Amino acid sequence: MTSGELREQVTFYEPTATTDTLRGQAVAYTVVVATVWARWRGLTSREMLLAQAMDVVPQYRLTIRYRDDITTKLRVQRHTGPLGAHDRMCQVVGVTDSEGTRDWLDVDVVEVL
Repeated sequence: MTSGELREQVTFYEPTATTDTLRGQAVAYTVVVATVWARWRGLTSREMLLAQAMDVVPQYRLTIRYRDDITTKLRVQRHTGPLGAHDRMCQVVGVTDSEGTRDWLDVDVVEVL
């Protein structure tokens, strides 16, 4: 992996509890943890088979420079198109330092409806 392969800009958000008008609790993902460059790709069939041990089978894998603040509590959104257009929000379901060198981080995500 080289930094030239990081062609997608993504933003990670952390959950924040809010109270609605009826005093109910709701969770919103509005607090930005980080905006970074990533390699965003769909998983291959083999990778999806290997991931079936997880509770949720991820749809996409992001590769970013290593960070220790990226966890499965976060959501991520890819920036697409001009003027800051965004894709759907995705939930982080897996975070792996695949090479064990703390250089690159693989982040598995699934779209949130």
